[in-house]
Amino acid sequence: MSKTTRRDFIKTGAGAVSSGVMLPVIQPGWRQAMGATVVEQLRDELVANDRILVIVELAGGNDPLNTIVPLQQYDIYASFRSRIAIPKDQVLPLYGSTTMGLSPNLSALKPLADAGKMAVVQMCHYPNPNLSHDGSRTVYYLGDPAGTSATAQLGWIGRHAALFGNRNNALDTVGIGGVSRTLYAPGAKVAGISADANGNASGYSFQTDTRYAGDRNNKIAAARVMDAALATLPYQELVESTTIDAFDSADQVAAATAAYQSSITYPATAFANGLKLIAKLASSTTPNLGTRVYYITQGGYDTHADQINDQPALHRTLAEGLKAFYDDLVAHNLADKTLMMVWSEFGRRVADNASDGTDHGQANNIYLLGNRVKGGVYGSNPNLTNLQNGNLPASQDFRATYQTIIESWFGNSQGEAAQILGGSFGNLGCLM
Repeated sequence: MSKTTRRDFIKTGAGAVSSGVMLPVIQPGWRQAMGATVVEQLRDELVANDRILVIVELAGGNDPLNTIVPLQQYDIYASFRSRIAIPKDQVLPLYGSTTMGLSPNLSALKPLADAGKMAVVQMCHYPNPNLSHDGSRTVYYLGDPAGTSATAQLGWIGRHAALFGNRNNALDTVGIGGVSRTLYAPGAKVAGISADANGNASGYSFQTDTRYAGDRNNKIAAARVMDAALATLPYQELVESTTIDAFDSADQVAAATAAYQSSITYPATAFANGLKLIAKLASSTTPNLGTRVYYITQGGYDTHADQINDQPALHRTLAEGLKAFYDDLVAHNLADKTLMMVWSEFGRRVADNASDGTDHGQANNIYLLGNRVKGGVYGSNPNLTNLQNGNLPASQDFRATYQTIIESWFGNSQGEAAQILGGSFGNLGCLM
């Protein structure tokens, strides 16, 4: 095989890296647009370097009223939902309250709620809500309903990572199954890793031509050779550095998953497989990957039809997967260091439809789970007699949850949270 130079590799070989590491677009003015100081621009130290945030997206618009059932208005709820209402005697009491209850399909999470480790942030959304999936997702990804120049169309976690994450760690933020827009911003280190049926990284490796002995090692060696002549070409250097990140992180991920040991049995679902991969990566000590944020999505929540069957199955998959993951965190002494945030892009209309489903709505709930959560209800209960075109109106801005996480989980100041979010929306006080 002929000798491969670093220049040749960058031209022809970088496409063979299937690690999912994103190549960021260079936007040098973003930090200035965010109002960052020089000190903040150079700040790579983690604010809370021992804490992990796991974001769970319920894609499609999870119906909140069949997640947390409004017992205080059950008769009105049932009249709106003659086809899909959960029978009152099946609803699980929540927090000892007579006003709200948990869907029986989420019973695996009830022990966490009973132990004060689940917070329900009720009736969240944003002004002038968009009933489109893409439009509403974008708002939540960016943390900005207006799409202002301050956020420059960048994810809220990505903006935080660019200013306060570890820009020397290719695994600072990780998307399971792909990279959510939530995680992306210039300067943020982001990797996308898929999980196989055993909760191992799938395809997260450097792929070369197996017909040639030594091809992989030769190309990796060539890619690692520094070429000072390219130092003045920022985009080419960006590709080079990202490629090296991919090599290094792929080796670390392989070592982390190989070292994993656990007695916890996960459900045989794709969602649980992704959570198991997160547990393997988060629990690794040799190497310690140092990942601050993991992102995972469970799809299927656009329940226009047959919600009576589809949402219960989705909820069981969600709850059983999260409970196994939590038990694994406990087994690895990570339960005090890990916070789970579960969200969906909008709620559903209060009334069901003729297809045994519900259509796109407005206000929804955000759920926080973990040992350092102050369990309970945050925000007002839904009022089924005060609707906007058949939808539940929001009573609090969803960005209050983001601000709470930035301040009370990552340890940033109120001013730094406002810098990330483009304003202040209040701290819910639900984390310790």
